[in-house]
Amino acid sequence: MKWLILVLMLGTHPDGSKDTFVYMEPEFDNLQQCQEYVYRQASEIKKHMIIEYAGKGIDTVYCVKQNRLKDLLQISEGTAI
Repeated sequence: MKWLILVLMLGTHPDGSKDTFVYMEPEFDNLQQCQEYVYRQASEIKKHMIIEYAGKGIDTVYCVKQNRLKDLLQISEGTAI
C-alpha cells in the first residue's frame, strides 16, 4: 500500500471540519520515505498551502496509508483530529 501526504490547516469551520489537502503525488512505498520527503520539502509544502488557502497556516502534516485516507478524512469532517 502506498503512503500519501495529508495536510490539515489551522482553524475550524463552524461545523467542526478543517480545511485539508491531500498530495496524491508523490506516492511513497513506506512511512520513512514519506517523512523524509516532508522534512526535506517542508518549505515548499508551506508555500503551496499559503497559495491554496490564502495565507492560512498549517496545523499538522501527516503521512498516511492510502487505504486509511478515506477514514481519516471522514473523521476530520466531523471532529478535529
